[in-house]
Amino acid sequence: MLRIFHRSPALLLALGCQWAFLPPALARDAATLPALSARQQALMATVVGNAAHPRILQVRLDELHPTQPAIGYDQVYYKLGRYAAEEKHLADIAKPKKFADLCEANGQHDVLPGTANVPGATLAAPPAGYRCEAAVGSRPGAMKSVVIGPRGIVYLTDGHHTFSTFWDADGGRNHQLKVWVKVSDNFSALGEAAFWTRMRAENKVWLKDGRNQAITPQQLPSAIGLAALGDDPYRSLVYFTRGIGYKPPGQATEFLEFYWADWLRRKPAPDLARVDLRDPAAYANAILLAAQAMVALQADDIVSDGKRAADLGALREVNREEFDELIDDKGKLRQSIMYKKSLAR
Repeated sequence: MLRIFHRSPALLLALGCQWAFLPPALARDAATLPALSARQQALMATVVGNAAHPRILQVRLDELHPTQPAIGYDQVYYKLGRYAAEEKHLADIAKPKKFADLCEANGQHDVLPGTANVPGATLAAPPAGYRCEAAVGSRPGAMKSVVIGPRGIVYLTDGHHTFSTFWDADGGRNHQLKVWVKVSDNFSALGEAAFWTRMRAENKVWLKDGRNQAITPQQLPSAIGLAALGDDPYRSLVYFTRGIGYKPPGQATEFLEFYWADWLRRKPAPDLARVDLRDPAAYANAILLAAQAMVALQADDIVSDGKRAADLGALREVNREEFDELIDDKGKLRQSIMYKKSLAR
């Protein structure tokens, strides 16, 4: 059964007891905080499921707090570019990518053909007939994950690119779009310092910015979306090498792509500072160089932070078929670059 626990007397009693035993200075600080809303109390009382039966929760996009400071803009540009291109001839498209992505993120597999191809429809205001192939949460493996933190703050640990795309799609009219997510952990009973210690220990936060400089948890953005999150071009590079130089394993580590990005950033080639990322040929060559470096690794070679090439899904050889599809005139790379160029006009 899908439900949110709106009140938990036991939780409130525990919080009250914790507050009573705080040092005087911290107790004074806690006393100045706003009272918890009913929504915050409900989130703090969320009971976590398990891998076989994960607890799913409906949240608004503007409730999500990032656990990484940067994303790969070019990955988001590809999706936004495709959404915009499809809008121009929507009547000819049975399954618009925008609504297919929303169905997938909600664990509903794919959009039903012909139910969402209505001009002007937004994710936040879909067509009346919009339907997905399955019920919410039926495909939990495709859903994004969150952690409930102190005061019921919802921290997104997976899906920054997908939800940032939703945030910026439709002219930015989806900030209160409701989506379904998986709750991996509820750490709301921890204090702020203990919470971030736990998040670091369980690899649920990435504290390096788009230039690979260390940051503190307090420097994380407070919202998703292109305006709030920084850009990491190496993270985009890794996105484009997916299926070409690596393929995430079934039980992939959190922030897998950032480990690859960290490794590629330290290699002499490709040096993205010297690549024109608005030139399809130059960008394609950088992707090929990155993929070739990935497949040249031995399974036990360390990539970053103790993670082996095998752990991060390195392939044995470059998948040329996938590469050719990527760089095709209608492929992801071209769509990303075209959208990026349109922003300057």
